[in-house]
Amino acid sequence: MSAETTSTTLTEVIRQAAYAESALYFAAKPGVAGLVASKDITGEATLTARFPIYDAVDATAIAENVDFTTNSAVDTSGTVDVTVSEHAIRFILTNLSIGATVDDIISSPSPAVTAAGRAEGGIVGKMVAESMQRRQDKDITALFAAFDSSTGSNTGGLTTTLFLSALTTLETNNIPTSPRVAVLHPFQWGSLRPQLDDASVYGTTGEQIVKTGMTANVYGCDIFVTSNVGTATVSTSTVFAAAVFHPSAIAMATKGGVQMMSEYDASLRAHEVVGTGVWGEAEYRGGATTNGRGGAGVFLYSNSTVA
Repeated sequence: MSAETTSTTLTEVIRQAAYAESALYFAAKPGVAGLVASKDITGEATLTARFPIYDAVDATAIAENVDFTTNSAVDTSGTVDVTVSEHAIRFILTNLSIGATVDDIISSPSPAVTAAGRAEGGIVGKMVAESMQRRQDKDITALFAAFDSSTGSNTGGLTTTLFLSALTTLETNNIPTSPRVAVLHPFQWGSLRPQLDDASVYGTTGEQIVKTGMTANVYGCDIFVTSNVGTATVSTSTVFAAAVFHPSAIAMATKGGVQMMSEYDASLRAHEVVGTGVWGEAEYRGGATTNGRGGAGVFLYSNSTVA
């Protein structure tokens, strides 16, 4: 009977609903992963993405009518390779949790059970997307404290002086002015916001803020606020480990989007839903400025308890 709701068809309904809700979540809610250099190696026979770095070279003056014999090597020894790995989360939806008896799910034609399964799948899909984005963001922000350049206070809160110092460091390192982004913890943004006037903070229109997920644009630098910024230890003090950077400071490789798999476990009388994401991340140009390789990121820290 084609109208029947079986364990097989319900599993498919749950999977499709979970995938759809996951895709909608990622489309609507930007994360830190969208602020860094990225490469998708889907379809490539490798688990490693290469992010090239060419060392800076200098031109030299030469007198007229003199044969120029000095060679400048194209040095790519600083190139960064990023290897991807799997990240997963698993849910078990029992028959009773879907609001039906075993008979309803296995054999009875029940649109109500299908609707309930779709609703449960949608909730699971959103939870998968949230967990994957949170894991991605934390993986990326964990790299901030390793940037070669840093400025901050381990005893005080975030100030405009510290913020401008980070921007000045990027300029000194000859990092492009656009785009630049500051990823801050909400506590840090709470400290910085009262020190800024409305014109400099809210120059970005409300519509643009909604589309980009940015909180503000300050001195040409977009502010992205997220509680996924972690902590670090500076001189025995716990600090929020934020950063101001150009996207090239960090490299992120992905291999496909979030995948949803589901199957029915008859003995458990439940549907198993597994979400997986494949990615990897590494410092790209956030290191030392030697030979023009780095300097694209500044570790911006402040005490985690001082506003």
